[in-house]
Amino acid sequence: MHGGSRRELHRDHPGREGIEAELVGRLTQGVGSDATRRTLVRCLDGELSARAALMQLIFSGVSATALRELVDEVTARTDADSRAGDSLVRDRADALTRLFVENEAACARATQRIAHETWSLEAAPRIEAGADDEAAYYERMFDTLVASAA
Repeated sequence: MHGGSRRELHRDHPGREGIEAELVGRLTQGVGSDATRRTLVRCLDGELSARAALMQLIFSGVSATALRELVDEVTARTDADSRAGDSLVRDRADALTRLFVENEAACARATQRIAHETWSLEAAPRIEAGADDEAAYYERMFDTLVASAA
């Protein structure tokens, strides 16, 4: 190593990403189906906004009751986990909870519309389009949902 400008990395001392990933894993372990858990992980990791995550969960076909249970479980686990000191993960969990509570009636109506196939979907972004396009798509759909409920 020249000039000491770089420090050696130790795998037994995870960086912020490792600690955050461990926390997200604890908060979502065993919650919902694999698909809903992946959506929650992506939301708590910051890859999806709360708006995009809620819409993705609705489109996955969960009932309004199941959606509430998912959000409640993640909220309860975040509150109970004394090691959930990572403020970014806490903030993301709080944002998801707050958004759901503020729009619970609209979410319930949307789950019913999805269940009865009365929701007209615009074309979803292609897989190759990337996560940003995917998140923007779900955010637009959530905004449409909330606007139609007003």
